[in-house]
Amino acid sequence: APAGTPAKAPAAEAKPDAAEKPAAAAPAPPVAGQSIRIDLFKLDRLIDLVGELVIAQAMLVQRLDSAGVTASEELSLLETLTRDIQESAMSIRAQPIASVFSRVPRILRDLAASTGKHVKLEVFGETTELDKTVIERLGEPLTHLIRNAVDHGIESAENRIAAGKPAEGTLTLSAEHRSGRILITIADDGAGINREVVLRKAIEKGIVSPEAQLSAEEIDNLIFAPGFSTAQVVSNISGRGVGMDVVRQNVKDLGGRITIESVPGKGTAFILTLPLTLAISDGMIVDVGDQTLVVPLAHVVESLRPGEGDFHGLGSSRQMLNVRGRFIPIISLKEALGAPTGTTDPQAGVLIVVDTESAGQAALLVDDICDQRQFVIKSLATNFRSVEGVAGATILGDGRVALIVDVDGLVACALPAHERQAA
Repeated sequence: APAGTPAKAPAAEAKPDAAEKPAAAAPAPPVAGQSIRIDLFKLDRLIDLVGELVIAQAMLVQRLDSAGVTASEELSLLETLTRDIQESAMSIRAQPIASVFSRVPRILRDLAASTGKHVKLEVFGETTELDKTVIERLGEPLTHLIRNAVDHGIESAENRIAAGKPAEGTLTLSAEHRSGRILITIADDGAGINREVVLRKAIEKGIVSPEAQLSAEEIDNLIFAPGFSTAQVVSNISGRGVGMDVVRQNVKDLGGRITIESVPGKGTAFILTLPLTLAISDGMIVDVGDQTLVVPLAHVVESLRPGEGDFHGLGSSRQMLNVRGRFIPIISLKEALGAPTGTTDPQAGVLIVVDTESAGQAALLVDDICDQRQFVIKSLATNFRSVEGVAGATILGDGRVALIVDVDGLVACALPAHERQAA
């Protein structure tokens, strides 16, 4: 009891201190919201160094493996820390796309004054974040797509009323993350693409021959041809044939793709598929003959070795893979990329099932899968030139350069339009 008596006094005295603590902690919330301005050059330098760290870590793993050193726990910790540093550095550069979407109301007001078309704006996913570099270079193509939607897509108030639509058009902007990429959709509820007019204009300009038999998708993509325009009168908005081809090139420069979905009388949607970052990503390292390639993990669904009854011929040159009762086309990376060596027999290699935006699923045939790890994206166009089916290059752990497969572009080129639609 005597020992417990002195303990009561400090407990009683501690009460005022406990009451004072909330008052002392009151200024804490503003501290959490404080920010600091950083020179963009320093931030870019940090991202570059993180990229070099990823390469150095891959080199270390390669060197230890070749030396027969087992340090799996330490290497796993190093890989985790490297990834955490990379994700933290990327999050510093990430910005909400609202900064781009916020410019649209003014563009619509200007277009309403010049065209007489009043358009209601609907925005979804404006808090979606992506790399600052992507956001900075997204403004121009987005602006042109919006001007194109209002000028070419949305009808005049009289025509809309005659078609049973509200006099006011609707433009929908949305952004969402999907499989490690960002999808930005610009959709209108206008008349859709008049494919007869587009095809006639393309024939007049010599873009396609009069005998050409084109699918609906191929006709839609004619609007991206240089110098192409269906406008009857040249104005400050359209008719000059400059814009849509530049839009597609800008999106390609960002490592993305643009696709069109149009229903006559219902409207048109332009879908931009962009990488979250232009610096570092996850990939599957594969061998095709004596070539080492990287397949971005964002596209990979599964990998498998097919049995004899898992694939079937289609025509004289196409083979289809049976994946749980669903048939998808097999694409040999050796043939698609023109590699000098490599397997073309599905039973002798490994099939990687990939998912694409415009062509559904396909199975890429490779010789073997070597590894799965992060890779640093290096632009091929900056250091060499653009190559169809190749998204860029990276440096492997052993110092070799490996090409990064442009899965969307490669599958779209390898499959005819009717097979893509079937897939």
